[in-house]
Amino acid sequence: PRVFGLHQNALITAQVGQVRDFLATVTSVQPRISSSGTGKSSEEIVTDMAADLLDRIPNLGSKKQAHAKTFEMTESGMVSLGVFFGQERVSFEILHKKVKASLEVLGRAIKGLVVMSSELEDMFNNFLLQKLPKAWAKAAYPCLKPLASWVQDFMDRIGFMNRWLLEGPPMSFWVPCFFFPQGFMTAAMQMHARATKIAIDDLVWVTDVTSTKEPGELTGPASSGVNVHGFFLEGCGWNDADGLAESEMGVLFVSLPVVWLKPTKRSELVADKEINNVFRTSPPGYLCPLYKTSERKGTLSTTGHSTNFVMYAELRTSSSQDHWICRGVALLCMLDT
Repeated sequence: PRVFGLHQNALITAQVGQVRDFLATVTSVQPRISSSGTGKSSEEIVTDMAADLLDRIPNLGSKKQAHAKTFEMTESGMVSLGVFFGQERVSFEILHKKVKASLEVLGRAIKGLVVMSSELEDMFNNFLLQKLPKAWAKAAYPCLKPLASWVQDFMDRIGFMNRWLLEGPPMSFWVPCFFFPQGFMTAAMQMHARATKIAIDDLVWVTDVTSTKEPGELTGPASSGVNVHGFFLEGCGWNDADGLAESEMGVLFVSLPVVWLKPTKRSELVADKEINNVFRTSPPGYLCPLYKTSERKGTLSTTGHSTNFVMYAELRTSSSQDHWICRGVALLCMLDT
């Protein structure tokens, strides 16, 4: 790793990836029929899993119960964050209905009450391998977690959306929760632009990492812009004094404290010479790319946005930009476990 400017932890990351690939190959060729004995059959295992998931996954709150601030109306219409929340809620409803309906049908198909379609068979096999069914993945957000972790993450997302619906906009937003985080950035910027009468094209985000470790420690919303949380740093560590720091041995990821996204006029910043439409503070920090998953790659969607890359976040550092590029430092919205 040192030859390429990487931290020694990069070797651990490579080895973990090799082991995952090896185990995936081994589990893919294991027999689907259990041997004779007292253990449960594959059908019993999947039936129990489906029934357990049906009981555990909570329902989405009703729009009739919405807090007054969630879909707040002004003279010009609904506030931008309210519109964004409504769009995200529709995406969650589609995924929630797909998950619930397929779990119910799977249980009936195993009992022989309905035909076991190719989609249900894929779901059955993936349950045994602790993988996300393809039918769910098509309706879901990008995620590399195994099935058990995915379900817990899905429940956490529903919980956050329900709290926003019933209690109003939170003091800090869990950006990784969203299907389309770029839309949240735009909606929050529109809120500030309309409040200050500044053209949205003249504003950009400046990231200020606070010393607040958990969003529950906040005493109020951001004075301007928004507080966001839920990001992970890969390839380095973090301390409040200097910002980016070298990773500790064996520590592959660290949680980033609550981040204050401040809308700032472009005229107050310096345009980056290498990346178009990116503006930096002075002295400059490290332009850290933010990705939804650890794959760090994506394709352009129909909206013109990447399916994985979200934005650049400028983070404080006492080292050069090239140093952290060689370290492969990036921000992730979620881990793979």
